[in-house]
Amino acid sequence: MRLRADHFDRHIKNMGQDTLWRRSYACACISAESGSPDPKHALCRGKGRIWDDPVKTVIGVPSQTTSAKMIAAGLWEQGDMTIVIPRSSPMWENGGRYDRLTMLNSTDVFSLPLTRGAVTEKLPFKPATITRVFWLDPLTRLTIDGVFPSVSDDGVITWGSGLTPPVGAVYSMTGTKFTEYYLFDQFPSDRNEHQGVQLPKKAQLRKWDLFGR
Repeated sequence: MRLRADHFDRHIKNMGQDTLWRRSYACACISAESGSPDPKHALCRGKGRIWDDPVKTVIGVPSQTTSAKMIAAGLWEQGDMTIVIPRSSPMWENGGRYDRLTMLNSTDVFSLPLTRGAVTEKLPFKPATITRVFWLDPLTRLTIDGVFPSVSDDGVITWGSGLTPPVGAVYSMTGTKFTEYYLFDQFPSDRNEHQGVQLPKKAQLRKWDLFGR
């Protein structure tokens, strides 16, 4: 029996999940003495890694038996995910640890306090949707619902016309964001090829919120 890699790739394309993949690189701000990144470096923001612009690709999600094996081995954290990388994906050749993956077919709810006009008034992601923005009346302490701002791809918030939070006020923003992971590890394998046919690879993802913890 001969594996038809092109048939498998076509199956993943039809049944898989749309994903944005960002290749990861170690940042050059790492200290030669301590091995720690510069916490004030603007490019990596103290994370010690930088990432390419996103590339759209498709990945597969295997059966839950794979996750069960990882749980039994003690190599699994709550929220982890296993993926299959087809040969047609650029991740097959160049995917590596700490790459970022944004799942375009799933979202998580977020709710964050922000301060209008502060240097920290920025989201660490571009929201899929914004469902509510409100702040407290300084006298009655009752909630005031306002208009939704626009948010750029790098999380910069821009307010338009209408009822908006006063400058200096703390407001709450709630909405949804695309689920994001980082590539925690690829499963070790010495069989990436089968009689000259390049086999799909499996990898373990971890929630992006846990990166660096």
